[in-house]
Amino acid sequence: MRVLDCTSADDALGAAGLTPLPAGTAACLGAFDGMHRGHQGLVARAKALAEAAAVVTFEPRPSEILAPGRAPPRLQSSAQREHVCRELGVDALVILPFNREVSRMSPAAFAEAFLIEGLRPATVVVGYDFHFGAKRAGDAETLARLLDPAGIEVSIVEKIAAAGGPHAGEKLGSTAVRELVARGEVEKAAGILGRLYALAGVVEHGAGRGRGLGYPTANVDSAGLHPAAGVYACVLSHYDPSGTRELDSWPAVANLGTNPTFTAGSAAAPRTLEVHALDVDLGARLYGERVEVAFVARLRDEQRFASVDELREAIAADVEAGRAQVDATIAARRHARPVVAEVLSSESGAAGGAR
Repeated sequence: MRVLDCTSADDALGAAGLTPLPAGTAACLGAFDGMHRGHQGLVARAKALAEAAAVVTFEPRPSEILAPGRAPPRLQSSAQREHVCRELGVDALVILPFNREVSRMSPAAFAEAFLIEGLRPATVVVGYDFHFGAKRAGDAETLARLLDPAGIEVSIVEKIAAAGGPHAGEKLGSTAVRELVARGEVEKAAGILGRLYALAGVVEHGAGRGRGLGYPTANVDSAGLHPAAGVYACVLSHYDPSGTRELDSWPAVANLGTNPTFTAGSAAAPRTLEVHALDVDLGARLYGERVEVAFVARLRDEQRFASVDELREAIAADVEAGRAQVDATIAARRHARPVVAEVLSSESGAAGGAR
């Protein structure tokens, strides 16, 4: 997959010198935070329309520039998004800059600079609720009108909805994923994502309590959206320095919280993510390394135990419960699987709106 990162371009808009996409490319345009099944519907449409599919997105996210105090937490790091795009069979990932100058562009100026004169795709694929330009003045129909004179088609993907559960009938979107993850309902979040929800981070030195208990842990520093405090069955993966290529993985259990058995009464106790890989002692191997923690299922609430021995017994039970949850089939769900438009339509009631 080719990655075109325009965020460090010399011009403020990052549009000058954009390399046109290969002839016949269908480009999906959007924020793409999470690369969930709704986003995958756009990719599937692009792959159905053309031999090459591109994902065109923005960095930072528009909400981080326009309303930084209210911007929701990210569901993915940039490296995670790139990795998932590769797994979905995307041919090119284009990262456009989003700044105050871009936010003030009219829909017509945006379309001209980035699409007509810049990337020059054959087709642009957007969701039915897509908006762009200053004050979100342009929508999918606006985009179609602006690109038509240049011979660029616009394909509009209608709502892809959840088939059941608490979000039945609602759009498969980032907001629903955030709500489920925040409640610790990682299994339901995986249904919307099309893969396990995962946090990316770097392993740092911790207090060493896990090793003292006989269950050494990797302490993961991650800025992503953390699930609710508790103990989880998960998959721990080691990544290369770029954070885009998996090197190894292990079934694991994770504790997410403040370690109340040791920190009870301390209002300043930090929230930590401590991951114990099953049946392997990783020693110091992962210190300073990039990892990803993919959450399979929530096993229990975080608890304060009366003694270290009680805590050790609880961890032993957690390990066995986690082992039962993470078999090879479940572990494989940490990967995104390419989908086709027909499959998404039959599963989620999606309707195609090509124009």
